[in-house]
Amino acid sequence: MRKASLAAGGILLLAALALLAFRPGDSAGALWASIDPNSLVGFGALVEKKVDPDLWTGAVLPVLRWPAWILPLALGAAAALAARPWRRAPR
Repeated sequence: MRKASLAAGGILLLAALALLAFRPGDSAGALWASIDPNSLVGFGALVEKKVDPDLWTGAVLPVLRWPAWILPLALGAAAALAARPWRRAPR
């Protein structure tokens, strides 16, 4: 499990680096819309109708306005930290 988490973290960190290098000014929502705009609209409708409209405006939209490289950076760092071997303190 650690190797998979470390590999996923490394891939996400490389993706963040690539986004920072090649599309530094794009927001996460703009990048998603440039890849597949219909899925972004569909996801928005799903969250608003099936979950909660306030979740879309209060949480999802602000995250979609972040720079696109922040999301893979945060997820990659979390995955890499999860792969770290934790040691117990001596008694």
